[in-house]
Amino acid sequence: MRVGIDYRPALVNREGIGRYTRELVRALVELSFDANLGLFGYTLAARRFSLEQLGLAGTRAELLRLRLPSRWMPWLLKRLGKGVDDLVGGADVYHHTQYNALAVREAVEVATLHDCIYMLDVGYMDPRAAETMATHAKALAKRARRILVPSEFVGAEVVMNFGVWPERVAVTPLGCDHVARSIPPEGFPPPKEPYVLTASRVDARKNHVRMLAAFERLVTEGFPHRWIIVGPEGYGADDFRRALANSSARARVEWRREVDDDELVRLMSGADVFLFASLNEGFGLPPLEAMATETAVVTSCVTSMPEVAGNAALCIEPTDVDAIFDAVRGLLQDPEARRDLATRGGVRARHFTWRETARQTLLAYQKVLEPGDEDRPGLRRSL
Repeated sequence: MRVGIDYRPALVNREGIGRYTRELVRALVELSFDANLGLFGYTLAARRFSLEQLGLAGTRAELLRLRLPSRWMPWLLKRLGKGVDDLVGGADVYHHTQYNALAVREAVEVATLHDCIYMLDVGYMDPRAAETMATHAKALAKRARRILVPSEFVGAEVVMNFGVWPERVAVTPLGCDHVARSIPPEGFPPPKEPYVLTASRVDARKNHVRMLAAFERLVTEGFPHRWIIVGPEGYGADDFRRALANSSARARVEWRREVDDDELVRLMSGADVFLFASLNEGFGLPPLEAMATETAVVTSCVTSMPEVAGNAALCIEPTDVDAIFDAVRGLLQDPEARRDLATRGGVRARHFTWRETARQTLLAYQKVLEPGDEDRPGLRRSL
């Protein structure tokens, strides 16, 4: 079985979709599947990771890497009468890892849908971007033989939004063992002053305005902590920027737009509490990464987050500032409870490995090639 994978996100994207693609392929290589991989990597932007960082140096995986704009590819493939599976030397299965999929000529198609947030009309995304993503996702759901999702929650969303038969959906949870690569054998030295950490893109969905309100109350109550935010600006960041400019606690808030992987893990390891009160997630990798560093986590009780966190985090209602404040304050006041939660988080995190993601993905690839695994008509909600 030869597999083609859209590797574009792995080369240039530092957020969830890039992490997913890089670590999935790295794990497939570790499972000795590298000789069966054809990786499609056309991007105009320069890649941000070396072959060593990608885990591809010295492997038999074939990476097709040319500096061409992705927008040229649909026209070029149509002109040549080819599919992206042809460009990677032919494939039995082609895996779309992002929503902007290219034409496939002969391979059976598999697609990962990371979430369905673009289907919600609640102000989480730029409307035009959401409309574009929804169009691409609907097309993928229709043409792919298998839809891979990171959580049961997203699986249900895919079935309801796109009419996909449940049998066509495969849950392949993400891993977090990449965190261990950034932890030195001797560990990290303790921080010079205490802090609460949040790592996520700053946008309307991530709920930073309410987290700021909760942090202001911590400062008012005399806690010495800073709040460190790691993440670039996204849609709706202006609301948080204005709230921060007018905040009584603004001198205690440090917003770092970008840090490398090693620095992020150091920050997670040193935080007293990792706070992630997001309003909607398809998986929620940052809380799990923080658990892997054995840091106590406060996250949301909605969408995928309770599924991922289990009983190893405090799950709160993210629209309730009092609940956010009470959860963080309780942990800061009770070191023993904080240590217990951190220990449970470490145990929970060890169950999420990229090798298991890769194994489940390989099973999905194999399943679509079995005789009789053809598409069924789409589900309909009513007549």
